[in-house]
Amino acid sequence: MEPDEFELEAKLRSLSLNQETGTTNNEREHQLAELIANCVADVEPRDNQQEDEKKEITDEAKEGEQQPTSLIVTNLPNELFFQQELKTELEALFRTFDESATFHYLRSFRRARVDFSSNSIATKARVHLHHTPFGDSVMNCFFGQPPLINKNSQQFLQIPPPVRQFLISPPASPPVGWAPAPESGPVVNFDLLTAIASLGPGDKHELLPATDNQPGIVVHVCADMDGVGPKQHVITQTPCPKRN
Repeated sequence: MEPDEFELEAKLRSLSLNQETGTTNNEREHQLAELIANCVADVEPRDNQQEDEKKEITDEAKEGEQQPTSLIVTNLPNELFFQQELKTELEALFRTFDESATFHYLRSFRRARVDFSSNSIATKARVHLHHTPFGDSVMNCFFGQPPLINKNSQQFLQIPPPVRQFLISPPASPPVGWAPAPESGPVVNFDLLTAIASLGPGDKHELLPATDNQPGIVVHVCADMDGVGPKQHVITQTPCPKRN
């Protein structure tokens, strides 16, 4: 019995003794109310304790699910991968522990993977069959890596944000604090585009007015030059003579 239970039993005995000695009803009711309040306070942490125990059991079950349920059997004889009788004999050894065991043969590595229904069966099979002679060799049994089942993606590296960066290699000896800078957007000079669009053939545009000391600069826009000047001589291709 725990210390809290001893204290509760002592309070109950004292309450019964007070009732026998003629304690008033108000005093008994007051003591009974205090006793009930203490009982409720004692029960609540026990409920929390039960929840913690259930959580521990659930965590252990989850850890058990992540335990390996497969064995990697190594150092198998080469004849095993070509003779069905040897495969049947090997499978019979492991199926004595689990009839639903499945086998996957890896001929290039002289190995086989055996999958069981639970971790306890896989452990039992490894204890009994490790270093067991089979054919001309002694096979070894090792636990296979369990599959990683974790839906939390925060444990992995996140994809970097899709920002454009300079397509240049870092310097041979980058200085301290060097980092690739994000690529800036294209620089568009709208004033220059407007001035070019306003140019027309045959028009003149004064870029710099003339003064007393220097002449002005005037741009005359020429027309299309495709039809001006001599035509380019086209070399005609000489046909190949016919061969007899």
